[in-house]
Amino acid sequence: MISRRMLLVLDVMCVAGVGWAGVLIGALLGGERLVPTALAVVVAGVLVLPGFAAGVVSNRRIVRGRQPQSGRVRSVWAPPELPRWGLLVTGLLFFAFWLAGISALAGISPDVPTGDSAVQNSQQRFALGVLGGIGTGGTALAAASLVRQRRTRDPLA
Repeated sequence: MISRRMLLVLDVMCVAGVGWAGVLIGALLGGERLVPTALAVVVAGVLVLPGFAAGVVSNRRIVRGRQPQSGRVRSVWAPPELPRWGLLVTGLLFFAFWLAGISALAGISPDVPTGDSAVQNSQQRFALGVLGGIGTGGTALAAASLVRQRRTRDPLA
């Protein structure tokens, strides 16, 4: 069971990870690498992955009432219950990170430096695009759990 306070901390970490990835991708698109790839990816992963895992785990719901056909299923995963504007912002951010990652994978870059620098920039942009997308989803999932808990006054499980 994840406490409300811990879920809030992990959600804020996820937001910070999304911001970190967004700033670094923006700098890479501007032709400047602010930090080495290893540091950028490790920091983004440390900020994003715990919040994503907490969001997925906290969106489980205990099956009540009529049981599913399989007797082993005791809980189901529920999609996020956010306002439409929250889902829209999440979708747009996810698409932006996806586009940054795919364009790096395809070799599309506004400033094409030569040599190892171009390869490192595209690797960093791809990794940060993936982690930014995961962080965007984790933020939405954790926020939806917090909203649902506040609305129903049920403890998070």
